[in-house]
Amino acid sequence: MALVISSCHKEYFQLDKLSDEMEIRPHLVAPLIQGSVSMGDIVELFDSASYLGEFADGLIYLAFSDTLLHLSVDTLDLVIDNYYNETYFSADVGTDPQFLASSIGDTVHFQKSTYYSFQTEGDNRLDSIVFKGGDMQIEIVSGFRHRGVMTVSSEFIRDPGGNPYANSIIITSAAGDFTGSINHSLEGYSLESIKQGDSSVFRVDYDLALINSGNPVGPTESCAINTSMTDLGFYGLFGYLDPSEWVTERGSEEIPIYADFPALSHLKLADPRIELHTASSLGIPFELMLDSVIATAEDMSTLSLEFYEGHPFKIPAPSIFQVGETADGFFQINNQTSNFHELLNLAPNSLSYRVSAGIDQDIPDQNHFLLDTSHFMLEAEFLVPMDLRYTAYAMQDTLEFELGEEGIDTTMVKEVQLNIRTVNELPVELDLQLLLLDESYQAIDSVFEQEGVFLSASEVDGDGVLVSASEQSNQANFPAEKLGKLEQVRFLVVVARLVTSGQGEDYVKFYSDYSLDFDISLHASLRINTQEL
Repeated sequence: MALVISSCHKEYFQLDKLSDEMEIRPHLVAPLIQGSVSMGDIVELFDSASYLGEFADGLIYLAFSDTLLHLSVDTLDLVIDNYYNETYFSADVGTDPQFLASSIGDTVHFQKSTYYSFQTEGDNRLDSIVFKGGDMQIEIVSGFRHRGVMTVSSEFIRDPGGNPYANSIIITSAAGDFTGSINHSLEGYSLESIKQGDSSVFRVDYDLALINSGNPVGPTESCAINTSMTDLGFYGLFGYLDPSEWVTERGSEEIPIYADFPALSHLKLADPRIELHTASSLGIPFELMLDSVIATAEDMSTLSLEFYEGHPFKIPAPSIFQVGETADGFFQINNQTSNFHELLNLAPNSLSYRVSAGIDQDIPDQNHFLLDTSHFMLEAEFLVPMDLRYTAYAMQDTLEFELGEEGIDTTMVKEVQLNIRTVNELPVELDLQLLLLDESYQAIDSVFEQEGVFLSASEVDGDGVLVSASEQSNQANFPAEKLGKLEQVRFLVVVARLVTSGQGEDYVKFYSDYSLDFDISLHASLRINTQEL
């Protein structure tokens, strides 16, 4: 059986004449990047040297430390060489009744006691000292024509066992030409003094025992005793000790950042601070003065530091009952105590200073001490809270750019639109433009069609604290014509301008939890033609 189907109508489609060309114009919308970055993230990203930190409330600060003064007592020459002289003249011997009545061979004693002060470097009043090394030399020059013995002693000088000092030199010649000396170490010896008026003194006793040789005493005859204490060190000094001669330092700190980045001169800081930390085992409560602190700017203008309160700094010290211990001190220089912020806002390239000291006269007990192990440390921590304002920071940088050998096929791409949406809690406004340059550095086009704000600053209150975040949307359009120009681009010029909220008129604060949320998406219009595939 066969089935035949037929029609009496003519065919209306001429298939051989139908076009095989087809063009499709789809639209592609794709999210590219979506995220959030906080100030804390930025700090962690860029702070490889650990200069940044945050206070308990989250306010970010920049910090670095330096040692302004490190004093070790054992490096100081506080105890200087001392010299003492005593002389027996002819009248002391030749007119003495006991000597005149003596016979040849009799021994007659001539005794003297003299008070001396022990000299130290500076304006000090010494009560006692324990010697660390040093030498004591006694020299006798006798012109008396008699033999005898010279004894020098002092209950104020004692050996390490606590015994009073005494030493003798035998005068072996009766010809009037004797010279002799003795020398010994003062290691471990101690010297104590008593107060006499405004001075502290100690007594030395002299006993000249002459053996009558029968020679008369001539008018020019004498016996000189010269005592010297040299190369002295100490284990301990006790008394009234003035540090003004040795707690002193003068210097200048270079601040190159303003010269290296001139735009930072527009940066104004609300409350830069210096925190001073002291550690002292000097048994001297004294006042520390910072004077001649002068900031010098690039144009040679200057400004001096002025204190409103808390200066001079009263340095804590261990008491006489805390010998060997260390006392710590803490002091602040900020916008409440000084005009330090004005010095930094001058944009200085150097900061000179002088550190000096004086006795704290408000302390009634002026019994001081120093050990050979005593030290004093003055450290400064510079803190710059990110509480600031910036009037205008302009930046321009040139980057190399090249698409590559394949370029962009503009036959398929009609237009590309880049959409950027931000929610910003940072108190910073940013203007941004990207210029497209050819190999001759000639501008071909720009990425953004309109000049203006790229990132709006957040709103802050009178204390510079966040009130509400800003929201901003930006578009970068790349029609086929502009996409074609990208093949000629060899350089990108980034032009940016940054200013803090309120156009830099008010101070703003940067906290670690402030964030910048961003959403970047791509909208592409395509043209696909089957003949071009």
